[in-house]
Amino acid sequence: MHDAIALANLLYATPSKTSEDITKVFEEYHQERRPAVLDSFKTSQQMSKIHKAGIEGALVSFFVTHMPTWLWRAMMAQTLRFRPQVGFLKRIEVTGTVISIASPSEQKARAAFEKQEQGTSAAVAV
Repeated sequence: MHDAIALANLLYATPSKTSEDITKVFEEYHQERRPAVLDSFKTSQQMSKIHKAGIEGALVSFFVTHMPTWLWRAMMAQTLRFRPQVGFLKRIEVTGTVISIASPSEQKARAAFEKQEQGTSAAVAV
């Protein structure tokens, strides 16, 4: 879902849709999403050890179930920080305890959306 949002933001912010522009969009998309995907993959690998049979799985399961709440929250904050928002819709207030990192694709789409909104409101006022 996050990948789709990032790609949609970049496509929305692209002024022309030539093949060179689309290629550039996919390069930007790859640069933006790769770190988050690798982070998620590593977390998934670590969490899979809980279900692993044997002593390693038992130890990991024990540590996870007895982990202090503050440590669990810190780990979740690292995972939840990559949450791209749709930049081409009206902004909604982000609530919650983990502040997300503003993605480059969201910022580009937000700038294009606000520019379009200003043009629309100026045309309505005339």
